[in-house]
Amino acid sequence: MKYLAKNYAKALVQLLLDGAPLEKIAVHFFALLRKNGDIKKMRQIIPLTERLLYKKTGAKRITIETARIADRTNILKGFIKKGDMVFETINPALIAGIKIRVNNEKQLDFSMQKKLQELFS
Repeated sequence: MKYLAKNYAKALVQLLLDGAPLEKIAVHFFALLRKNGDIKKMRQIIPLTERLLYKKTGAKRITIETARIADRTNILKGFIKKGDMVFETINPALIAGIKIRVNNEKQLDFSMQKKLQELFS
């Protein structure tokens, strides 16, 4: 355990931004972690890298959660920019409506589940 997960994440972001081939980055990065005995830190390094990469590039990670499959292109038109990563999940527990999370930090919750919880709380 030579380095902090944050230091590994910063180095990985720099490699990604420099445009090095992804396969080469992965092979050498895992070899470095193994050599330093820090392979266990991967669960910390990956989310930190993702967050730092989004900050540096200005891109966003947008997670859209709905109760069923639907066309969401009109809902987020103008909100999603080039470079943003959009993930869609289906959660029948929402009943109806939509939840939108940006960078796993900000959340808009327009689900029927939330409205019912507020009504009966």
